[in-house]
Amino acid sequence: MDNTLKDWFTVIKNGSIDNTYKMGWSKSIVECCLEGGNNSIISFDRISKNMFKYYWNQTIFFDLQQSPNPKKPPVLVTYVKEKIKEFQKVNGFKPIKFERVEDEIDLDIKFLNNQLKKDVSYRFLKVDRKEFSLYELDKGKEIIVLPNPEILKEYSDLLFEIINYRWSQILENFNSSPRISQKIKITDRGNIRRKSLSKFHKYLTLSDKKCFICGEDFEGDISIDHVIPWSFMYSDDLWNLVYTHKGCNSSKSNRIVDESEIQRLENRNLELVEVLDSKGISDKHLEELRLSNEKNFPKKFWIGFKG
Repeated sequence: MDNTLKDWFTVIKNGSIDNTYKMGWSKSIVECCLEGGNNSIISFDRISKNMFKYYWNQTIFFDLQQSPNPKKPPVLVTYVKEKIKEFQKVNGFKPIKFERVEDEIDLDIKFLNNQLKKDVSYRFLKVDRKEFSLYELDKGKEIIVLPNPEILKEYSDLLFEIINYRWSQILENFNSSPRISQKIKITDRGNIRRKSLSKFHKYLTLSDKKCFICGEDFEGDISIDHVIPWSFMYSDDLWNLVYTHKGCNSSKSNRIVDESEIQRLENRNLELVEVLDSKGISDKHLEELRLSNEKNFPKKFWIGFKG
């Protein structure tokens, strides 16, 4: 294996970690090597924009914590969250990938570059007491100079795989949510599509006669909602789905429900199993519902979401 590649692997796998900056930094450099132009000289402008993109997509879809203290996130992540908040005030809360709206987001690239200069740009090269020569850093010109960009380009698939794997490992220390590796992978894809929930109507119509959120009757404006948010679960499970008014669903957003709502969900699930059994319905969704009742999934995942 080429020594350049070995050194990159060593730094990615063994560098000290306070947050996920190093993964975003390394991934952005590899991505820049796949783009056109002079790939031996990469500007901070390009790296900053890529890192903003990664954090935007991971935050707006899955709200992943990128450091151990959720009350004091990394500066770049705080900036991303502010921009998401500004965007959602105008465009609503439906998550959307950065690539589709980047022309609408006014980025302060100078601010982002300054954060990279203060932190990850030089720290990335150090593992224990050794400093690796992966690139030359020019903070004044805000560039890095790569000696072998063609190697990063040739082995980009392997590097992305290793970076994503390491990023997932780090995030597992900061987040209690399930399926983190899948969440990282899917944010790299062209489009994140949530599946239709229409197949669950035949179950919910048997048990959910009133809005789960407000308790009022329906007047034709029925919506299916995840009690524990999809952004946390990244799955559609019958035990976690309820009927709500569309307006109640929108206003709930990704808030943490209280314990009484989880208890109501657990009771609903017990009743739903009885109803489905009485109707002679037997399929994988019913078996998953039984398992949820046995393993107390609503309470367990609710505690994880709160944490």
